[in-house]
Amino acid sequence: MCGIIGFVIKKNCSRSNEYRKKFSYYLNHQVHRGPDYQEKKVILNQEFEYNLGFNRLSIVDLNKESNKIFSNENYILLFNGEIYNHKFLIDKYLKDEILETQTDTEVLFKILIKFKSNIINELEGMFSFAFIDIKNNKILLSKDYTGIKPLYYLKNNDGIFFCSEAWFLYSLSEKKLDSYSCKHFFQFGFSPLNKTLIENVNKILPSSYFQFNVKENVLFSKKYNKIPKKKNLPNLDNPLIENKIRKIINKNLITDTKVGIFLSGGIDSSIITIIAKEQIDNIEAYTSYFHPNSKYKKFNQDFEYAKKLCNSLNVKLNKVEIDDTDQNQKELLFSAIKRLDEPLSNLNFFNSFLQSKKAKEDDCKVILTGDGADEIFGGYERYKKSWLANKLSVLSAFNSKIKKIDNLKKNEIPLHFYNLLSLDKNKNIFLKDFYRSLENSEEFNFDLPLQSENVDIINYFDITHWLSEESNFKLDRASMLNSIEARVPFQDIDLIKNVFPIPFKYKLDFFTEKKHLKNLNFVPNFIKKRKKSGWFSPESLFLRGYLEDLFLEFFDKEKIIKQGLFNSEQVNDLFKLHKEGKYFKNELITLFMFQVWYEQMLIS
Repeated sequence: MCGIIGFVIKKNCSRSNEYRKKFSYYLNHQVHRGPDYQEKKVILNQEFEYNLGFNRLSIVDLNKESNKIFSNENYILLFNGEIYNHKFLIDKYLKDEILETQTDTEVLFKILIKFKSNIINELEGMFSFAFIDIKNNKILLSKDYTGIKPLYYLKNNDGIFFCSEAWFLYSLSEKKLDSYSCKHFFQFGFSPLNKTLIENVNKILPSSYFQFNVKENVLFSKKYNKIPKKKNLPNLDNPLIENKIRKIINKNLITDTKVGIFLSGGIDSSIITIIAKEQIDNIEAYTSYFHPNSKYKKFNQDFEYAKKLCNSLNVKLNKVEIDDTDQNQKELLFSAIKRLDEPLSNLNFFNSFLQSKKAKEDDCKVILTGDGADEIFGGYERYKKSWLANKLSVLSAFNSKIKKIDNLKKNEIPLHFYNLLSLDKNKNIFLKDFYRSLENSEEFNFDLPLQSENVDIINYFDITHWLSEESNFKLDRASMLNSIEARVPFQDIDLIKNVFPIPFKYKLDFFTEKKHLKNLNFVPNFIKKRKKSGWFSPESLFLRGYLEDLFLEFFDKEKIIKQGLFNSEQVNDLFKLHKEGKYFKNELITLFMFQVWYEQMLIS
């Protein structure tokens, strides 16, 4: 796992010194993404100037010979990620090639030289990369199927700029808020698929590549893979599902460093732990625990199930405490959320960050997690609600919840299940001009399978938007801030192509969900029978104590007046109501995380 950064501009452009200084600063700023090695290249030709930077986190092939930007006289590759089928690609395409290293980066470099963008759909793994064709002045930017690894870009009249984290690009922009993206964040809790909250700072899309023609200053994009919209594949039997999962997890265990597992005690991470233990006897697991237990007992279910599973497998379980009396830890967590280059309305980030920190302290550089299994196998409560509403539609006249879901317009379904901060209900929180800009921004128009059932629509939205911009974003930042590579076996392309399109009637019923996983014989019954609760944190309680001083600091009246976005009195009234026992956690966390990000973005 690594960090990449670069730009190409017209030679001797008026801002060239500014660009170079900020490039060097932000190359060092993202050193946490690759502390094992750093390199930068500057290439000048008759018309253009290329500045390219790379930070390496060594995972496969730890030899010093692999510490480099792979390049020749015509091509350069900046790569972040893992190509799990790189040995297969060697046998298929590079049998006659002499390879200098054992890295997947060199394999990717050589096959991109041969096949350019035509080879991307054969890659298995998680990746983002910039492949530079110096001779023809072209840049190929691409990202993996579900957006596991980040890649941002900014294009202006001088050229194009790209990086693994958006801070560099914010510093080059006018720092003007994008109204549509802000509206998206306030209502969904994460930013849009293609844009950040700052105008002109954009993202490479998952399952896509972008080709930039340097001479013409033109950028175009194309999908190399499409997530299936239709649920039309036949069901798979238990042995075949188990075989696929075992192969995928074993593939994710390939590394030259120590491996661990984030274990929630749910079925997804438990499956990973059981299979990983078969291959690596001394593998360790990490889970969170809120202290004191007398206050947070209901939030510590994960630990109890994880402990029971680890005891049965003889796996070492590392308990990571989140202690609301520990001021040093609080300052550490606050420092971490200030480093998020996009706001995220989810304090589960605390769990992932502290577990990554502990793994780092244990010299563990690779972590496996269960992220993606709910989208693939149908685990979220919203899927069951949508499916049941359809099955019980005849009862809609007697049940308001069924009626509400059944009467939704198809394009309204995602917002119904999110809508963290409803603009209609909370318009007084915003100052008039800011609210008007949100209200007048374009309507949400997601590319959804609108001819499908409601459950298929929300499931498709989750795997194409939520998974990339919320779940994967959170995991990437929490792990990489600690220089840890997080792998997500359940987001493998085999499962996306062959399990995701299986109809929901095979994935859940009136009594259970994720039937494919619960039918696996090797999973203990106490894990199968556990009621799904999600991996969550006591955000509501945190706001009434742990985070109160920070919240009030960021919504200080003078600061808010100067900012010109929110109505300070209305926000603080909402906070008081929450403190008194009413429930405004979603709204307040969304506002708080926006404020923390916005202040950091302004000083970038």
